Amino acid sequence: PQLAAAPASLTRAGVFGGLFAPVDRTDPAKAKIEDHLDDLFAYYRDQREQRRWYGFWDYGDIMHTYDADRHQWRYDVGGYAWDNSELSPDLWLWFAYLRSGRADIFRFAEAMTRHTGEVDVYHLGEWAGLGTRHGVQHFADSAKQQRISTAVYRRAYYYLTADERTGDLMHALVDSDETFLVLDPIRKIREEPYEPDPHALSIGFGTDWSGLAAAWLTEWERKGPKAQKAEARLRATMETIAAQPNGFVQGKGLYDLDTGRFAVADKAAVEVSHLSAMFGLVEMCAELIDLIEMPEFTEAWLDYCRYFNATKAEQKERYGTDFGNLLLFQGHSRMDAYAAVKAKDDKLAERAWAKFHRSDGYTESMDWSSTELNGPQVLEPGYEIPAISTNTTALYGLAAIQNLALVGDKL
Repeated sequence: PQLAAAPASLTRAGVFGGLFAPVDRTDPAKAKIEDHLDDLFAYYRDQREQRRWYGFWDYGDIMHTYDADRHQWRYDVGGYAWDNSELSPDLWLWFAYLRSGRADIFRFAEAMTRHTGEVDVYHLGEWAGLGTRHGVQHFADSAKQQRISTAVYRRAYYYLTADERTGDLMHALVDSDETFLVLDPIRKIREEPYEPDPHALSIGFGTDWSGLAAAWLTEWERKGPKAQKAEARLRATMETIAAQPNGFVQGKGLYDLDTGRFAVADKAAVEVSHLSAMFGLVEMCAELIDLIEMPEFTEAWLDYCRYFNATKAEQKERYGTDFGNLLLFQGHSRMDAYAAVKAKDDKLAERAWAKFHRSDGYTESMDWSSTELNGPQVLEPGYEIPAISTNTTALYGLAAIQNLALVGDKL
């Protein structure tokens, strides 16, 4: 038996940044979104049984990409096999539970939290505190990053259950800023010369900082042994991100391990990735804005929310250059929605719905309950083709659906 609070009680408490509300089917538009969410969860739940995603090392994870030619998940293709929290299915599942109170979603999310916290993250050695990106084996990919180990994937389970092991895993991440001395997370794509310096560590404001912030916030909330340090680092990094010439759009900064502050760049830069906000940054910023009164940080985050889905002309007018070619516009529609609610901006709210319904290949008339299979098919008589997603686009849109379902009445 699991003691649980009702979704309405959790909503009233304003936990986790107030980014969710109970399931709402009061009109056809909302009911359709809820049906889509139910279809997506049912699909992954059933795939676990159909594909036998079980075993000591595997249970709790899902696969990353479906192979439409072989009618099989790409279990044997590097970078496309086990998901390892890529694009935050952990957050999708926990918000789905928080909104619904469904036991089957809770148990699926619980299994994923156990798996990703233990198997996909290093607990000893020089890489302790880092997680491994998706691959054929859970620990095989050469990318070792904060975005996989981040405490944001554990927080919901811990606060719902007070599970001590999960608390230990999050506490172990408090000093994970030191891992940037050991391993440069973007060493394979970095173009400029770079040697890690304890007083000038290159740390991104997206997938890197969101992971650090999640660990620091949790330690501070739990009043852990390093709570004072964690709070100081949170405030210092928030202040110095906001102080950058282009705020979050600056992309990264040079971090001092001794002071816990980013050096303020003397030159404005634009460095935006479609992945920056997809690994807990949205959730962390929402919580921090609720908890810490820092108008400069709030405005820096709202600016990022406003301009990711803006036109290239609008981006250039604001920042002097556009953001280049981006992806995941539907996934970022939740940021349009968040900024629209905060700023009471009806025009931005309209853009949120437009990007949600009609971007990244989605249409309002799309049938989410099934997807046509491509490629050769040899089927036994009477065989029923299961509903499947032929690519990872479904995961990209999950967070957007969740958030728009919540703020729809406000927009």
